[in-house]
Amino acid sequence: MDEQELTIPFDIEAIHENTAKRIAKKIKKAVISAVLRTIEIIIAIFGVILLLPISIVVFFQNTKNNDIGPVFYTQKRIGKNGKIFKMYKFRTMVTNADEILEAMLQDEKIKEEYEKYRKLPNDPRLTKFGKILRKTSLDEFPQFINVLKGEMSLVGPRPYLPEEIEKMGSYYKYIVEHKPGITGVYQIAGTDRVEFLDRLDMDVRYHYAKSFIIDVKIILITLLITLRKKKTYNVGEMLSDTVHYISKCFSLFIKRIIDIIGALVGIIILIPLTAIIWILNKINKEDGPIFYAQERIGKDGKHFYMYKFRTMVNNSQEVLEKLLNENEEARKEWEENRKLKNDPRITKLGKILRKTSLDEFPQFINVLKGEMSLVGPRAVVDDEIEKFGLYKDKVLSVKPGITGYWGAHGRSNTSYDDRVRMEVYYVDHNSILNDIKILFDTVISVIKKEGAV
Repeated sequence: MDEQELTIPFDIEAIHENTAKRIAKKIKKAVISAVLRTIEIIIAIFGVILLLPISIVVFFQNTKNNDIGPVFYTQKRIGKNGKIFKMYKFRTMVTNADEILEAMLQDEKIKEEYEKYRKLPNDPRLTKFGKILRKTSLDEFPQFINVLKGEMSLVGPRPYLPEEIEKMGSYYKYIVEHKPGITGVYQIAGTDRVEFLDRLDMDVRYHYAKSFIIDVKIILITLLITLRKKKTYNVGEMLSDTVHYISKCFSLFIKRIIDIIGALVGIIILIPLTAIIWILNKINKEDGPIFYAQERIGKDGKHFYMYKFRTMVNNSQEVLEKLLNENEEARKEWEENRKLKNDPRITKLGKILRKTSLDEFPQFINVLKGEMSLVGPRAVVDDEIEKFGLYKDKVLSVKPGITGYWGAHGRSNTSYDDRVRMEVYYVDHNSILNDIKILFDTVISVIKKEGAV
């Protein structure tokens, strides 16, 4: 064929039609993407709004469990087109989790398990509340921040770690075509232990089947089935417990303010009172220190030295031992009540100080130091605490007080068993209003000189 006769047939209309279709498809795709992105932003905004009260719950629950550390945790993950971003989660592990993991991976069996599932059964790194967050999937809630920033989507492959790129192999190019999702095929699979390759297979199948309908189905399954199975919606008890804890913290804060004010007033009175007692001791030729410090058990079993005006002779321990060895009746009284009505150890001035309860005034120093409170159970010594039996931990859960329910209602006129019941009753009914009532009852009791030794 002659070169001049060589022709290529072009269908101009078909070319224009195909171009128009391609442009239309691109516009349609862009519009759909914009609409879906708008929906995601709206949902993410609601998620971030809900994140605030949930974060408060997490903070106070961590505080309650003495879990000191940040509320949130960020970790580098692989995003769309291979871009690395920081994914937000609630912290569910102890702050030295990496050190613990490194030590655990020295065991080949544990290392094999971890490399296979990227998880550990009964993970010792999880905090007490972290276990609840994981179990309910609430630890994922901060990822709405990533959705709002455009780094993640509501539905997509599970976010992978940068160090997993090599393990992903040829799957990588399919995974990074999509934004990782808060939920996805892996999340609704119904199991927490999925091998790495099986997880990859799920995400690649999502890649080929991805559509708006599929995404809607995954969201519905997540909301109606997966989260219900995880009991994510049963947060009422958690919220109630948190509100109770916040209320308790607020009450303790108010109580501490009252304690500080009361302690300062008490110490102002203590200064001239100390001078008067020193002069009276000199008049009575009572040698020895004005103050007496005895080791007592405080809140949570922590020991401290409780201050009092000395009301006993210097060799009080020797006098007591001699009396208990020689007097059977006195020994029984001591074993039952840990007190003696006719105590030969008490000095002449000491009897007056005890009768008027003025011997307790130096304890305002303990209150100011935070070791005691104005109102609480009476601080006991080591060999007394076992008398509280099963109630020991309950009584030690609050600060001991200068006065308390027992101090204001009978004191030495009651048996030790009655005292235990009274102290437990106070702990069970602990409140600011009850403390104020006890303070008034104590003043009345002291004025009437009831139950003092």
